[in-house]
Amino acid sequence: MSYAIPVDELSIAKIEGFRQAAQAAALRRAMDLKLATSMKELTFHEAFPQSDLSNPAANGYAAVARYLTGAIVANTWTSVFSSGLVPQLQNNQIAVFYKIMDWTVTPQVTQVRFRLGQTGTTTLAWVNVENIINVKLTPECYLSEPVVYSPNQWMFIECITRGAVAVGEILGFGCFIAEPVGNQLS
Repeated sequence: MSYAIPVDELSIAKIEGFRQAAQAAALRRAMDLKLATSMKELTFHEAFPQSDLSNPAANGYAAVARYLTGAIVANTWTSVFSSGLVPQLQNNQIAVFYKIMDWTVTPQVTQVRFRLGQTGTTTLAWVNVENIINVKLTPECYLSEPVVYSPNQWMFIECITRGAVAVGEILGFGCFIAEPVGNQLS
């Protein structure tokens, strides 16, 4: 299970190592699914909140190119997606989450859970970010192990807060979208 590592404890080389590990995890999944046999057969881009993490339309993030949750009730697991609806990856896409960021002035998020399915029946990772992000030592942390979602999987991602958030938390992710070369970019 993945845990959070504050960015201020990492060298540039280690940060690049986390990004490379995320891409390697995507390649392993692509190979398992017979979508690719080498890195040359995949294309990578950073996930765009509305286009990559909002499928079908209106599921996921409502704001164009912005990670912003909806309102959050204190001490209640709540979707990180502003629509409250669980997005599904497109066919032939692999999503690899490697970083959590919170740019809110007074962040309230204490934990983030990555789960599978429309109802979140399987937990892939559960990360405590309170001791890193919430005390504002740093606004971002890297995951010790990337969290990988396969094509057509539902990305059920939730957070829990210590206080109510009325207008949304600016809670974002470092996430690569990997697709076979030749696919139309999402």
